[in-house]
Amino acid sequence: MRINNECARKVLMEIEKIPYGKTITVEELCNKLHEFSSEDIIHITTIYNRERYITLIDRMGYDDNDLLRDNRIKGLSERGYKFFDLIRSDETWNLMKNKMNDFNDLSIFTIVSIANKIINTKHNALFNLPENNLVDYFHW
Repeated sequence: MRINNECARKVLMEIEKIPYGKTITVEELCNKLHEFSSEDIIHITTIYNRERYITLIDRMGYDDNDLLRDNRIKGLSERGYKFFDLIRSDETWNLMKNKMNDFNDLSIFTIVSIANKIINTKHNALFNLPENNLVDYFHW
């Protein structure tokens, strides 16, 4: 199944909004993000769980998509925050969408990698560092 990049970003935004000490079910997440299909949300949430970008609790069992709709999402993990930080900015996200003809054909992981390079280039210019001095987001 193809990842819907807009959905992938919005899921991270919504999970980040979870107040400390609270949780949200995957089904509640689907209701909040009604502009996307449940399948898209469950698919990306399952991937984020496997990649350890989100923290789940009450893992009692699984459905066909490897994730129960009533599993509770506690929030983003440290790794999830680092991942999301690269695509959080509307400016960076829209720049990539507008400049890249194949934006919808790329995976969210490729887009995050490109965003990492864009952000590094901006930061390097800001601090007069060499342009090729890049920090890989997986090594933070």
